[in-house]
Amino acid sequence: MSSGGAKRTGTLIIAPNWLGDLVMTTPLLDVLRRTDGLGIHVLVRDLWRPLLEHDPRIDSLTTYERNGCHAGISGALRLAGLVRAGHYEEAYVLPPSFRAAAVAALAGIPRRVGWTGEGRRALLTDPVIRGPRGHRHLCAEIVDLCTSQPLVADTGALPSLPAADRWPADRRLTAGRPHVALAVGATYGDAKSWPPALAARFARACAGTGRRVLVLGDAAARGHAEELGRHLEGGWISSDDDGAGVVDLVGSTRMLEVGALLRDVDLFVGNDSGLMHLAAALGTPTLGLFGSTNPDWTSPRGLRTAVLRAVGFSCSPCHLRECPQPEFCLDSIKPEAVLEAAEQLIGGGKP
Repeated sequence: MSSGGAKRTGTLIIAPNWLGDLVMTTPLLDVLRRTDGLGIHVLVRDLWRPLLEHDPRIDSLTTYERNGCHAGISGALRLAGLVRAGHYEEAYVLPPSFRAAAVAALAGIPRRVGWTGEGRRALLTDPVIRGPRGHRHLCAEIVDLCTSQPLVADTGALPSLPAADRWPADRRLTAGRPHVALAVGATYGDAKSWPPALAARFARACAGTGRRVLVLGDAAARGHAEELGRHLEGGWISSDDDGAGVVDLVGSTRMLEVGALLRDVDLFVGNDSGLMHLAAALGTPTLGLFGSTNPDWTSPRGLRTAVLRAVGFSCSPCHLRECPQPEFCLDSIKPEAVLEAAEQLIGGGKP
């Protein structure tokens, strides 16, 4: 099939906007590479491009500026023109937004597969009704959407980032003693975030075992880091200090820098977030803390992962951005339990 005389080639994956969802899309690349005779092309936010560059499963990578030249209606038209130039045979529209489906339709891609919702059914040639959150892990749910050979078991969907060995390491931060990465905050909202006072108690306990704790997060997590710091006896240590203690790196690392740190540390601990999924995909022992979200849907996937889940709350999982309840479910996950689970995970066992 052709458009304007140009030969159509390849499958376009319109990648999710969220970091964690992007990581959980990577099993699809493995499946398509094995089963799809067309080339694999990915449209992704420019923010996440470094994670997929040099990935041998991808034939081409196109980026867009979500908050820049591709924002708004004029930006969507501009992006559709960029996509149209690729002459793709089919597109898998993974963001659940109307906008993502509209871009694929405006680009004239003949086959457009995606979940219904957001009033976008008419924009898709192959609309799929989505099941309830947690009926399948999101990794498997994405593969099911895009292929005729769904995964037999959710456990077969392991994210991977094969180009990660090329990411530059900062040995100044990870050399010497054992290191634990502790992620604070969540871009989605505070309902997913372990309270800073509890995180500080865990960080102090970890430092007391001779480890150095690297506190990570984006600029939006700055407030969480500041509150955590107020609960630290003795405060932060410098990133140049090679002793045990807690280092504040929130908002100060670029994408590949934080990726390299997560690849090289001995353990990751944090709430359901993009950094959690990134750490698990890199093979780092990963402990996820869940309250407002459902681990049956978005637990970390990797060779050494575990979750601690708030129990005894009928409202969980609520999937809200902010908690409206008088009792916050993540307050029930105590630092002592997290430290015990972390020690078991580092030792090669399961909590």
